[in-house]
Amino acid sequence: MYILPGLDEIRKRRIKLGISQRRMASYIGISQSALAKIESGRMNPSYEMVRRIFRFLDSMQSPSMGLVGEICSRPVVSVSSSDQVSTAARILRDRGFKQLPVRDGPLWVGSISERSISRLLLQTDDPRRVLERRVADVMDEALPMVPESTPITEVIPLLQHYQAVLTTSRGEVTGIVTNADLLKMLTSKL
Repeated sequence: MYILPGLDEIRKRRIKLGISQRRMASYIGISQSALAKIESGRMNPSYEMVRRIFRFLDSMQSPSMGLVGEICSRPVVSVSSSDQVSTAARILRDRGFKQLPVRDGPLWVGSISERSISRLLLQTDDPRRVLERRVADVMDEALPMVPESTPITEVIPLLQHYQAVLTTSRGEVTGIVTNADLLKMLTSKL
């Protein structure tokens, strides 16, 4: 198990990095007043909360990469699980995307990609049948989700196994990160 620094280190490190309470609270998904209470010792945060705080502070100490919330694409374009595959195919083509997250109401339940659609085309003699199917019947597993405060270096291994990663803040999906976003970030630093 990773042993975290003492809570008194939070304020010291935040000030040393020149980060406002508001900005830090926003990235880790808590209110500014909650962060102020943690820093003053008036609130005893959970281990998970302290871990998120120190992950954020650690990522800011090595700014070479940054946080996924800084490079994610917004807003997230998605399809409904009840849509036809033709709807997903049209969005993929028109937007130049390789994958789309799939929603069922407020839930993020799967994903559909160019690759999964082309795999279906190999299994049929009539492409129209593929396009008429419901997304729910052909979708792949849901994309992983990480808080916006996650260091980019922690998302790179996920992108070796998934075509995209969704970012969240306060329990809501806020963006999507793909390998294309990583390339944009890298080329902007050249």
